[in-house]
Amino acid sequence: MDVAPIWSTVLSFVFLGVGAVCLFLILKAQGRPQVEDYQRLARYHRWGGWLFSALFFLMFVFMLARIEDQWEESSARIAIHVALATALLVLIILKVSIPRYFPKLRQHLFLLGVSIYVAAFTMVGITAGYYLIWKYQEVPYLSHAELSPEMLETAMGKQLFIEKCSTCHLLENIMHPRSEESWEKIMNRMIELAAPRITRAEGGQILHYLALTHTPRSGREGSLLQMYCFPCHAQESEILVENYSRSDWREAVRRMREYGPDIIPEEKVGEIVDFLVQETAEGD
Repeated sequence: MDVAPIWSTVLSFVFLGVGAVCLFLILKAQGRPQVEDYQRLARYHRWGGWLFSALFFLMFVFMLARIEDQWEESSARIAIHVALATALLVLIILKVSIPRYFPKLRQHLFLLGVSIYVAAFTMVGITAGYYLIWKYQEVPYLSHAELSPEMLETAMGKQLFIEKCSTCHLLENIMHPRSEESWEKIMNRMIELAAPRITRAEGGQILHYLALTHTPRSGREGSLLQMYCFPCHAQESEILVENYSRSDWREAVRRMREYGPDIIPEEKVGEIVDFLVQETAEGD
């Protein structure tokens, strides 16, 4: 069971709003010398308190579900959020229990209520507030909710690529342009190897980003460089390296063919090697 971040945020602010109303009601009831409608305000405060508690327990259940689905170590922000939520659970249980079971401690209920609201405000601020900042900055927010495969976003794919793939790889070593088919095979293999770190939906977002930004450009008519090298390389200076022997060029071309087997046909390897040897020899 999980909830999209936007609905978690809305629920959190409704929760804070109910708490603020409860706090205002008790301040108005107990903070003035004479209050004619004290009983009515106290009744409203009590009803609001039960609603506040119900909303908190609902969010607490959602939090437990997310913790259960999370396998990697939590960030400091999430760890603080969980600690505050647990402390808030204890405080709410105390506040509900004191009037019924410990009536001599009623004089502490106001401070206990203020403490509950401060803890709730802090708890919401470091999660829902963090989410709103990311939305304002137009940065994708990565949650533990399942991503819809129908909602492909390049920015989301880039963020997931950086977060998920950098754990095991140096990004500059894996960002060579490849065909979309090659990326799809690689992503399927990585999803199987890295499960549950990379879900199918997350892999789909990453594949969408790589297919749009790291696939070769269409081959152009002309020299062998243009047809078989320029789809991935920007200019000749990236390719024509001095002091390469024939065996060096053959090894380099075969390595490039591993990145893009659909770009460099097997039968063209020898011809490309001959061309590269001749081009570098003419430059000496």
